[in-house]
Amino acid sequence: MMTEEEQRELAWHLAEGSELGFEKALKLVQFEPAEAKKLIREREESEKKQEELSRAFKRLRLAARELF
Repeated sequence: MMTEEEQRELAWHLAEGSELGFEKALKLVQFEPAEAKKLIREREESEKKQEELSRAFKRLRLAARELF
């Protein structure tokens, strides 16, 4: 069981960068903490993949410049 402070911290993390807003995120954390953690984990994985793609495209652009 999470403390109120842990719930609020998780809710802020969930609300950050999403359309949920803090109050809705807090309710989700209180009633479905596993789902809230899953959503955060999925968003972090998505952001990591996006960063990897961005780096790969940058390398491709640099390689293409060297060819032409």
